[in-house]
Amino acid sequence: MTSSLRLPVRLGPLLAFGLLAVLVVGIERAITYRVDFSQRPLLPMGVAADMLIFLPALFYVLVVRPYRLPLSTILGVLGVCLSLAAWLIPGPQWRALRLLPLLPALLEAATLGLAAARARRLVRAYRAAYARDPRFWPSVQEAISSLGAVGQLLLTELNLLRYAGLGWWASPEVPARATAFSSYRESGFVALVATAAAMVVVEATCVHLLAQHWCPGLAPWLLLLDAYSLVFLLGHAQAVRLRPVLLSPDELRLRIGFVWELAVPRTALVAVAVLREAPAAGTGVLSLSKLLFASPNMLLTFAEPVLVIGPYTLRRPAQRIAVYLDQPQQFIAATGLQT
Repeated sequence: MTSSLRLPVRLGPLLAFGLLAVLVVGIERAITYRVDFSQRPLLPMGVAADMLIFLPALFYVLVVRPYRLPLSTILGVLGVCLSLAAWLIPGPQWRALRLLPLLPALLEAATLGLAAARARRLVRAYRAAYARDPRFWPSVQEAISSLGAVGQLLLTELNLLRYAGLGWWASPEVPARATAFSSYRESGFVALVATAAAMVVVEATCVHLLAQHWCPGLAPWLLLLDAYSLVFLLGHAQAVRLRPVLLSPDELRLRIGFVWELAVPRTALVAVAVLREAPAAGTGVLSLSKLLFASPNMLLTFAEPVLVIGPYTLRRPAQRIAVYLDQPQQFIAATGLQT
């Protein structure tokens, strides 16, 4: 029972940092509400030190080192911490800290310098990728991926915006000699996404009005979070439609929107079975149907564990994968495998 509650190894450090960061910000917020906060010069300095030194150091220990991120990612975190410090510390005390108001300009200069250095590397990677495969978007993806973990994060956000900006007239991405199997027509996926989007709009409206009354400084951030949720839902819905599961003579490619993807040789798939109910937790089956708002109806078994690639550098190994397809029997017939 306890093993089913254990956090994935890749998410543990990130969640630990998130919880500790929320705790630190909450404590600092309580300190700034003290009656004598403006009368004690050490208190604003302590809050600034915690936000600009302790939190970035915590990010380095809990996130940068475990995920092997480049040190340049600390610049982005430092910018967020600087914004939080400016929000926490009242204006008079913030201006009294002298050099701190100059930090945004220094961060911007450092960021521009890093971007200029990375730009040349991106151009070289793009030209090399385009020489191998003269297609614009695949070459851009390969070039951005060359940046490592930061590139993977950026690529996830670019894919989100790309699919969210595509219209319903866009054609599914199906290469030649591949058979496509959809996963949204029979499950009511589109209706469920539309309902979820409507709920986000209603929730955003109510929360924004309450935040404007009780905490005006928090209202824009909550509105931005809800806007991102809407963009994610739209991008995910489009990606599910445009990126079906593909079966070609030599490859199987499982795609769940722009979130999860698996590409393996067709011979790696050794068994296919129809599922009547979702597999129980702890059975070693990786379910990829949750983001389709449907119960899995097929169980795919591979000769050996395969690696499912997710967003933000996530990786999930599995030998048995549960998926949902609109045409399970047609897929089984196309694989030529017995159930």
